[in-house]
Amino acid sequence: MKNINSIHSLILFAFMALTFSACEDPIEVPSQFEESQLAVDAWLTNTNEAQTITLSETVDYFAGGQAPAVENASVSICNETTMSCYKFVHQGGGRYVWQPGVDETFGDIGDQLSLEIELNDEIIIATTDIARTARIDSIGLDFEEETLALDEGIYAQVYAYDLPGRGDTYWIRTYKNDTLLNRPEEQVVAFDATFDAGADIDGTYFIPPLRFGSTNPLDDEGGFIPYIPGDKIRVEVHSINEVGFGFLNIAIEQILNEGIFASPVANARGNIVNRNTNEPVLGVFNIAQVASLERIVE
Repeated sequence: MKNINSIHSLILFAFMALTFSACEDPIEVPSQFEESQLAVDAWLTNTNEAQTITLSETVDYFAGGQAPAVENASVSICNETTMSCYKFVHQGGGRYVWQPGVDETFGDIGDQLSLEIELNDEIIIATTDIARTARIDSIGLDFEEETLALDEGIYAQVYAYDLPGRGDTYWIRTYKNDTLLNRPEEQVVAFDATFDAGADIDGTYFIPPLRFGSTNPLDDEGGFIPYIPGDKIRVEVHSINEVGFGFLNIAIEQILNEGIFASPVANARGNIVNRNTNEPVLGVFNIAQVASLERIVE
C-alpha cells in the first residue's frame, strides 16, 4: 500500500512538532487502579465445537503485563428454555471448556441461556438469548486496477443478507488461509445491514463498506492487501446481543485510542453482574448463531 502525504498534512505535522518540542517533561497520569477485578471472556458460538470461557484478573492499564488467570472457579451454562445445563471444565490458564457431544449445541434461536460462575464466596451471573444471524449468499472476487486507495489485485466482498426486522446486530469475522484477521482495524460490527441504528437500513444486503471492509486484510499502515490465487477466504457472521454490539464498538475505539487528542481510557460495559453485590463485572456473555462461507481465490 502506498503512502500518500499531502502538503497540508506535512504543515500540520511541522506545527505540532514545534508546538510540543519543548514539552519534554514526563507526566504521570493517575490510573485510579485500586485492586484487581474479575474479567470474563464468554464469547461463545452455538456450534458443535468446543466452547471456552476465560477468566482472568485485571491489571493496571499503565503497568501492563499478563493478566493473572483465575483457576479456582466453577463455571456452567443452563438453557432456561429446555432446562439443560452444561458444565465447563478448567483446562489450565483460566480456560474453562465445554466439549459438546455429537450434534450437540447450546440450543435453538430464541432460547434464553444463563451463565453462572462460582468464585470463592461470589456468584457471577449473566443471561443472553441465541439471536438469529444474517444469510451469506456468496463471496465475490473482483480484480481492481491500481488507484490512490488500492494496490492492483484481487479483493473480496461478502454478500450477506440481513433478514427483515429491526435490531439485528452482528460481528463479521474473516479468515485468510485459516488465520483470523484480528487487527483492531479489521474488527467489523454491523447493525442490521449497516454500521449503526441511525441509518435505518433493514432487510437487505450489507452496504458496500461492510461487504468490502470486513473481508480484506490490512497492512501495518491500514491499507488493504489484495488476495492472490490459491488463498482461502472464510467469512463468518456471528449474531451478537445489543450489549455485545456496544461493547465491541467501545473496545475497538479504546484500542485505537491514540495520539495527543485521545480520549480517557474507560471500561466497556457488559452484561455480567455479581449477584452478591449487584455490581457489574467486566466482560460479555454472548452465544452466537454463526453463518459461514468459504471460497478459494482463482
